[in-house]
Amino acid sequence: MLLLLPAIALAQMNNPEAKRKPYGMGATELIFSSSQVKDSRHSVDAIVRFSAFFHVAQQIHVDFGRTAGFYTGWGIRNVGFINRLDDSVKIKQRSYSLGIPLALKIGNMEKQVWLAAGAEAGLMFAYKQKVFYAGEKFKDHEWFSDKVNIFNPSVFAEIHFRKGGYIKAKYYLNNFLKKDKQEIKLFGTLYPYSPESSKMFYISIGTAVKNKDAKRRLNRQRDRQT
Repeated sequence: MLLLLPAIALAQMNNPEAKRKPYGMGATELIFSSSQVKDSRHSVDAIVRFSAFFHVAQQIHVDFGRTAGFYTGWGIRNVGFINRLDDSVKIKQRSYSLGIPLALKIGNMEKQVWLAAGAEAGLMFAYKQKVFYAGEKFKDHEWFSDKVNIFNPSVFAEIHFRKGGYIKAKYYLNNFLKKDKQEIKLFGTLYPYSPESSKMFYISIGTAVKNKDAKRRLNRQRDRQT
């Protein structure tokens, strides 16, 4: 779909209706993530991770006409996964990421109803790890940690509805974790953990509305309170 983007743009340039100005949209979402982690020395069971904070994005949209367009922008998200190792060790691993997407939209641009597909460049900049074992919790936090692949691109698809709601599915192309950098210490003893594969994916539900519409909604809420 991204390869078709230039062709669609050229096809719409001669259409007077296609001459529309870019517009901004603010977005946020709730993320349900999981993983496919493989470690030959341990049994690994994935647990769905729910994340509501902190997810914020600003999108720049350009519509070629009534039926097609694209968007880019930036977004900050709290992404990661939870796994149980050998039915005894529970480990939560996440990182805040800065993403820059590029997506093609097809649908009804006037009603803000579309199907989008694209790719995103992601930078993992704030890593945090929590390990639960025998009733105790062990925490670790690092900026730009070498325990994760700092650059991790992804591909995604989403459905955007008329009133601003959307559903998105995203898959990260690189392993989330670096195999030889996973050190887990339990009561001073090193617990061996070096996953050969650690793929991450998620499904999210959220809202993305035009910045002008968001201001109108906020003003209406203020008027009701007063």
